[in-house]
Amino acid sequence: MARKQKTVHYLYKTTCLVTGRYYIGMHSTSNLDDGYMGSGKRLRYSIRKYGKENHIKEILEFFESREELVKREIELVTEELI
Repeated sequence: MARKQKTVHYLYKTTCLVTGRYYIGMHSTSNLDDGYMGSGKRLRYSIRKYGKENHIKEILEFFESREELVKREIELVTEELI
């Protein structure tokens, strides 16, 4: 059985309300309410330490395709930002 086509592609920012630190990433889904907060190591550690309730996710941009999303993330997430 084929995987369900992901129809929504977006760039997001998840911020820890306790520390002010943030994580920028990308996500493709068919359900905007899937509960996804991010998957980076530091973000997962922050969510474990401070709790999901102390993190907010905001969608920065939507894209028509995964390819456009990947290009934009490369432009936005630079060595300087990291």
